[in-house]
Amino acid sequence: MKIAKYPFAVLSAALFTVLLMTPVSSLTKLIWLASVDMPVGIISSLEVILFDFQRLGIGLYLLVIIGFTIAFSTAGLISKFSSLGGKYLYAIAGGTAIFMTLFLIVELVFQSELIAGNKTIIGKILHFGAGFFGGYFFYSLISSERNYTFIIRFLGIFYAYFLLGLVLQWIFNPISASADFGFVFNELASDAQNALLRDFTSFFVATFIFSILGAITLNPAWFFSAGIVYFGAGIFNLIAIYAHGTGFNQIFISEFILGAWPTTLALTIIMKEQKISN
Repeated sequence: MKIAKYPFAVLSAALFTVLLMTPVSSLTKLIWLASVDMPVGIISSLEVILFDFQRLGIGLYLLVIIGFTIAFSTAGLISKFSSLGGKYLYAIAGGTAIFMTLFLIVELVFQSELIAGNKTIIGKILHFGAGFFGGYFFYSLISSERNYTFIIRFLGIFYAYFLLGLVLQWIFNPISASADFGFVFNELASDAQNALLRDFTSFFVATFIFSILGAITLNPAWFFSAGIVYFGAGIFNLIAIYAHGTGFNQIFISEFILGAWPTTLALTIIMKEQKISN
């Protein structure tokens, strides 16, 4: 666990940093929309912020992981072979990593500023600040010993982060979400639309909440609850295909994966607790 905490600390710090960075671009977009007299309400603002965190965040997350890996490795070497060190070294390394990452993707890859919040001086400062706090968070994670629960919590939160995209799709864009499952939403009767929306939204929101509660409480029952829902979906998917002759689809593969993920976390907690008690 002593070695494993470092990569998982990078992953955790990167996710935390993305959480701080994406609202900068979201708010920049909303300010621009308001400046051109586009209607910007509370619901539409919330939609933009949440979708940016989930969609923009995925690609940004990978870039931040790479930047943080290089920056924190360098900071570690500096602290090892010099008198410099501590939380502020990692904080500055985190801020510098974000600044350089955003600079290089413009100069070397896209030749244009893709992240709206980075187009202004204030946005650049805020992004640097997000990296600064991300580095500070990384230092807090590695400065003390961690056990298996650290990894369990990260994987539980990351699982919830993935489910968040499905939740947002069904809440804000049900036509697109239903199309992914083979439904033409506008061709359904109103009662069928209602049933589809309430059932699928409840399905994904519930498992999202289960995974969050599992990560917070480390109670395996919450992870098992999420796993049972998706295993059930996969099993009844196959029953529908082979027993009732419905259309074949490969969604059951992702359903079994989504079931196996939290179930593995739950079983790990139980095995570790039994090992400790013995």
